[in-house]
Amino acid sequence: MSARTVSTRRTATTVAGALLAAGALLSVSACGAGQISQTANQVAAINGANQTFVDQKITLSDVHVLYPVSGSQGKLAFVLTNLNPHQADKLKGISDEKGRFATISGDTTLTPNGSLYGTAPAGSDSKAPGITRLTVTVPVDASWRPGLTNKLWFHLEKAGSLPIDVPIDAGAASASAAGITVTGGAEHGGGEGSGGH
Repeated sequence: MSARTVSTRRTATTVAGALLAAGALLSVSACGAGQISQTANQVAAINGANQTFVDQKITLSDVHVLYPVSGSQGKLAFVLTNLNPHQADKLKGISDEKGRFATISGDTTLTPNGSLYGTAPAGSDSKAPGITRLTVTVPVDASWRPGLTNKLWFHLEKAGSLPIDVPIDAGAASASAAGITVTGGAEHGGGEGSGGH
């Protein structure tokens, strides 16, 4: 075999290896091109419903009836936000599908770019500075069960009536079924030896 044949083979092998490496690099780097990551559109893990009313410049967040419900009344948690930087609004009332109205106590004025907060969940700071907190109870009956939603309407002076499907908070019973123990207002996992990790 001549020196020239060996040199040509080495050159061909080197070029082929370089082309394979470049192809592999391109295929790996293009793997995610144009793709949307799995976490790009995730929403926060909260108990309640969320709805934005673009035309009215109003958003409702984390709207849910708190667990436990006592008798025929449930405490309503929510964040009602005015996205309009120039115009205030006022929460006039909240009603259900049967025309029954919630009991609301507190200042229901919704300032420009401001928020109103519904009843505070147990263990949270209901007197936090800078938060306008209302106490809101809604009529509940057998149709209000964890896993189902009921329609409520938030009636505002300027934005009008805004409907939203509202769940009832599953409470501690569902947490314990998932292996979470509720103690003193804090939730703890079942431990490393309990599986599911």
